[in-house]
Amino acid sequence: GFRPVGRVAEEPAGGGGGAAPLLPVLVFVGLNSLGTGAVQTGVFFLLREAYGFSAGANFVFGVFLYASYIVGALAVGPLLRRWTSPERARVSARGVLLALVLVQAGLSLLPRTASWLGGGGAPGVWVMWTVGLGFGVLTGMMWPIVESFLSGGRRGRTLSAATGKFNIVWSAAVVAAFWLMAPLLDGRPLEVLTGLAVFQAGSALCLRWFPRKPGRFLESAPEPHPAHWARLLRWFRVLLPVGYVLCGTISPLLPSVIGRLGVDTGWMTPVASAWVTSRVVVFAVFERWHGWHGRWWMPVLAGGGLVGGFIATVAAPGWVASHAGSGTGVAVLIGALLLFGTGHATAYVGALYYAMELGDAEVEAGGTHEALIGVGYGVGPVLGLGAVGIAGAQSGAAFEIWLIVLALGVTGLALTAATRQRPSRI
Repeated sequence: GFRPVGRVAEEPAGGGGGAAPLLPVLVFVGLNSLGTGAVQTGVFFLLREAYGFSAGANFVFGVFLYASYIVGALAVGPLLRRWTSPERARVSARGVLLALVLVQAGLSLLPRTASWLGGGGAPGVWVMWTVGLGFGVLTGMMWPIVESFLSGGRRGRTLSAATGKFNIVWSAAVVAAFWLMAPLLDGRPLEVLTGLAVFQAGSALCLRWFPRKPGRFLESAPEPHPAHWARLLRWFRVLLPVGYVLCGTISPLLPSVIGRLGVDTGWMTPVASAWVTSRVVVFAVFERWHGWHGRWWMPVLAGGGLVGGFIATVAAPGWVASHAGSGTGVAVLIGALLLFGTGHATAYVGALYYAMELGDAEVEAGGTHEALIGVGYGVGPVLGLGAVGIAGAQSGAAFEIWLIVLALGVTGLALTAATRQRPSRI
């Protein structure tokens, strides 16, 4: 999940109308979020099983995957304005969305097509580079447009309710993708993408109920709030990208971590799904219960969950397993991932809520915000490559220590900005 709800760069003059029906939007989100789980997060398992990618190779792939996402997210606003300008009245935001999802479906079929043309067997690794880079750009463009259909024409509690349902749907779909991948990883890993094409093509049917353009963005004047809410927003603005930096470090590493613990191939992605599962639970709880509003324990929970979960995840296959056995290592890993997912979701919800409540249009600018999330993701694999370079290995105690040191160093630098104005109470 890269997607905090935002709004694509300003809609062309004269566009818009009523809000898009929520149910078709959520179904579209759910079907396409399977791609987020399978490609943007789960692709590292596919690469390990199909091509024997090591942790270092996965880190390299992650850098380019997330960089291409940034390119798409930054380009979508200017391109959409150009494509849907009055001079091109036949082109609509809905039409652009249709083209994006159909091209993604075509990319998903590329491994099967290349294998068929090559006489069977796994296609060359260039196919996965093409799929990864293509997905990065296309999804970077797609999600800000989807978010504009979700938020356009909604305000206040209506927007908040739609946002809560959106978060639950996309995060649950990522969990589903991890479990659906499991039976295919052992022997037919690239068939995951073939199945994904069916869901992507099917999601295009939902666009029948979308308006041609997102509804007009209804901005409400910010209401007065306690003064410390601005400080909470400052903390969450730091914690959110920190969470994605740590997530970008963990995601390429997880196949190696889980493999070293001796987990069967068919159970790798279900084990890895622990952190995205806890994220769904947190989204659901905070969507129904609002007692966390204005509370200082929220950033403490977010930061503690992220840092503690990250350290335990990295240490599980080495220090924990060597001292307590692989079974204990697996249990610690699952607990660490649950903790990390809790911290990640808490940071996400807090950053989004306070940005919306305090009327911050900058954070709600979908393409820019998506690009910032992509930057956070992209820094993670760079840290992994740095640890490989310093330790001279892709696993082992030295690698784990350096990875933790580098990740915590970046986290510390980021949190220093927030501590310039310390919370007055917790």
